[in-house]
Amino acid sequence: MTLFLFLLALFPSIEKTIPEGPFIYPGLHPREVIFVDPENSPILDTVYKDLKKRLSSEYTEKEILQIISLYIREEIFDLNKCNPASLTLLIQELHPEEDEPEISLDAFLQEKTGLCRHVALVTTYLVDRLVKDEWLEGETFFIRENLPDQRHAWTLFISEEGAWHLDALWGVLENGKSDAGFFRLSKKYGRRTMEGQKKHWRK
Repeated sequence: MTLFLFLLALFPSIEKTIPEGPFIYPGLHPREVIFVDPENSPILDTVYKDLKKRLSSEYTEKEILQIISLYIREEIFDLNKCNPASLTLLIQELHPEEDEPEISLDAFLQEKTGLCRHVALVTTYLVDRLVKDEWLEGETFFIRENLPDQRHAWTLFISEEGAWHLDALWGVLENGKSDAGFFRLSKKYGRRTMEGQKKHWRK
């Protein structure tokens, strides 16, 4: 276990983009440390392979993102278990005596439970991998922002076609580059939050 913790400390933390190889999401105290090792995450790998079977080269960019969102909401996570009580119960079962345990993302996928950070990590990972496999063309970002009433996480995918705000937990898929999409996102996430998001796609 000591060697594992030492190796875990060497993993880079995810910032805005998915790092190459293993990485961690440390969160804020008191909170679990989520680690992702693409080479040793059989459930995450199975999820990706199953997702690709649902795609076609004839699908538009928006259609692919819609499939990802529905797949995550309806099959990967159980929205009835995506709440603080279910998450706390799982963490206590896995690590009853640790305040900030290190837990693989696969463990949350196994139980289909998590909060916005878990759902956004999975979403961002899947979209990023589709980019690398040339199903999509663009840049993928893992976003964590303070909304007017809470802190929240989602995925931002930027392409020539749009700046896609993909929030599988809340069931939101909007092109922030369009006036109508930006207006709807501002109503839900706050105008200040969305003005900050513009910095990504203006670059």
